[in-house]
Amino acid sequence: MSAAEREPQVVADRVDAAIHALADVVESGRRGWTRTALGPVDRDARAIVRRWMVEAGLQTSVDGAGNIFGLLPGTGSRGRSLMVGSHTDTVDGGGRFDGIVGVVGAIEAVHALRESNHRLEHDLVVVDFFNEEPNEFGLSCVGSRAMVGELNATHLDLTDTHGITLAQALRRIGIDASSALASRYDFSGVAAFLELHIEQGPYLEQHGSQIGLVESITGIARFQALFSGRADHAGTMPMDRRHDAGCAAAGTVLAVERIARQGRDSKGTCGQVTFTPEATNVVTEHAEFRGEFRGPEAQWLRTAQEALVSAAEAEGSTRGVTVEIDWLPTQDPAPMSASVLSTLSGVVDGLGLSSSRLFSGAEHDAAILARAVPAGLIFVPSQDGRSHCPEEWTDLPDIAAGVTTLTHALLALDRTASTIGATS
Repeated sequence: MSAAEREPQVVADRVDAAIHALADVVESGRRGWTRTALGPVDRDARAIVRRWMVEAGLQTSVDGAGNIFGLLPGTGSRGRSLMVGSHTDTVDGGGRFDGIVGVVGAIEAVHALRESNHRLEHDLVVVDFFNEEPNEFGLSCVGSRAMVGELNATHLDLTDTHGITLAQALRRIGIDASSALASRYDFSGVAAFLELHIEQGPYLEQHGSQIGLVESITGIARFQALFSGRADHAGTMPMDRRHDAGCAAAGTVLAVERIARQGRDSKGTCGQVTFTPEATNVVTEHAEFRGEFRGPEAQWLRTAQEALVSAAEAEGSTRGVTVEIDWLPTQDPAPMSASVLSTLSGVVDGLGLSSSRLFSGAEHDAAILARAVPAGLIFVPSQDGRSHCPEEWTDLPDIAAGVTTLTHALLALDRTASTIGATS
């Protein structure tokens, strides 16, 4: 460290103020801290983030897929860069910290580096990714998918329950579909990507760890199931002559739970269940729900998909109900870079922070970017493991420890980036 350089200091109060400022930008009348993508409130919040980037000394831009970038030029990287970021959209009824900590933390890392007179050799690119959370079209990580070239025309043709396509929804907020498809980022000069995030689970708290070092991120197989039977009078049609789509769907929902219990660290969840007609005196003619499997093993996901199809067909067959299962974009498990993980481990040890290595059951933009560049994911604890709910909470000292880890990791990667690729 030169005489002009000082130890980077994270200003926890500045981080706290930024998190609370974004928490005030929510959709009125919605539960919790709701700021879903594809809406005007998310647009307003992202405008605030871009202003904060400018105030931190970053050169900002927005790509055709809605991703916001902030660039801090390096001293001599000749086009080489480090990338860091997360997202600021939320689930419906979500909390104040999911994604936001990573974006606010990345901007705070820039403040800490500049205020301590540290100049990175590499360019530093801060990203607020567009629409990380699953939207009503069944697609998640829209912005990061576009960046790695995995957003396609089939995705844009996905429809919501009202028959609106994703392309149309994007157009409503000023994102042109063709521009989104053309927003592939040139990762050839990116040495590494880092994301800071709340854990969203109880592991770190249970183990008394301040920092989580993620070894891999879950794979996800999402689906939409439609059951078609026959409407009849609920009081006169005998039970053995019914074609009850609702019962076939209910049995399949229970099958999702049963299948998920059979894997290692696997999960299965269903939601958005609808019965038609919505009446208790009519046998259900149509039933529909969406669901997903998650797990750390790609082969288990394939097996779970096959088991679900078999279970749904069996539930339908015994009732004379037809079944259609459509699989939405599936994401394989994503290992994090061994080299980046090693660097993060050294940083955490050097800071005297306690840490654990763990698997992430939640999806993240880091999983998408890991297909294009060596990636690392840093977790901070979630109180009681709660997330995607208003009760989501992470203490400020834990957030500050995560931002400090992120800041020092950027310094370490700036020194060692040339060695990452060989063992990532």
